[in-house]
Amino acid sequence: MTEQRRHDEALLMDFLTGSSPESAGEIQRRLEQEPEFRALHDDIARTLSALKLAPEVAPPADLAQRTLLRIERLRKTEALVAREELHRRTFFRPMFSLRELGAVAVAAVVLVAVFLPSVQKARQQTAADLCASQQAQIGAAINMFTGANNGSLPSVSASQVQGRWLPAEGQQSVSNSTGLFKLIIAGYAPSELFQCPAVGGQSPSGFALQAGMADFPAAKFVNYSYQHNLGANELSINNPALQAVAKDMAILADETPLFVGGRFRPDRINLPGSDSHGQRGQNVLYLDMHVQWAHSPAVGVGGDHIFLVNGINNYRGDEVPSGSTDSFLLPSYSGK
Repeated sequence: MTEQRRHDEALLMDFLTGSSPESAGEIQRRLEQEPEFRALHDDIARTLSALKLAPEVAPPADLAQRTLLRIERLRKTEALVAREELHRRTFFRPMFSLRELGAVAVAAVVLVAVFLPSVQKARQQTAADLCASQQAQIGAAINMFTGANNGSLPSVSASQVQGRWLPAEGQQSVSNSTGLFKLIIAGYAPSELFQCPAVGGQSPSGFALQAGMADFPAAKFVNYSYQHNLGANELSINNPALQAVAKDMAILADETPLFVGGRFRPDRINLPGSDSHGQRGQNVLYLDMHVQWAHSPAVGVGGDHIFLVNGINNYRGDEVPSGSTDSFLLPSYSGK
């Protein structure tokens, strides 16, 4: 192992455990620009996710006693075999009885019952952690975009907006994902960064950027809901009202569970989380660019529901945030 590799591992361990916030900017830059560094980050993230589960799998209370008893029985069997060898040139080891075979079968069933859910949980946690890492990298890309655009977050200009962010018969609409797509056009983020690892139907290599493209070519290429940032509702980090609540102002999260197939689903308002993670919760990116896991969508400014407009529980597809600090994360991709 090279000295550089050891240094990178230590750096990423500190970063992933939150013990080295001062180096976060440099790490985000390297994650965006160095594939090998990004792969090492993902490997360590997966390992840490698995380690988190270790305390959750409690062994049976009598495991030690049963293990010692089994060892004692084995010793007695070996002693009998040894004595038999003194009198016979050939011998047969005693076979398992039906009772012993039954005990082994029961033990195997117990092990599967105990450890299979843990393996599944480890996979879910790894996907959630990788998803959070990608959101952090999207946050870094947004930071670079705002630095080049007078503080404005990527948005859809007023000239593109027809009043709707969901399609409707006979009415034009624009997908809010058009704003996020500007990060790809400007070269701040690769296309594959917008696919959450927890979502099926992934395209590992993303898609080829072609001249004239203004949005993601299909819903499967973007799995994150983004703040309503259309037309006159354009957000700017220079807005004093937003600066005051930056750590609580959610601007991006795993896909909203409230809109399915371009339609609002009122029966899903009380769901605790995104379908991307089995409705267990969602990763949320805030305006100060930190990412946090939330078991509920009520994690915006003052406990604001990040997928709803304050006071509105039914949607046509043309609603706007109630104010500058009202998080209203729209469907990833409305389709047109």
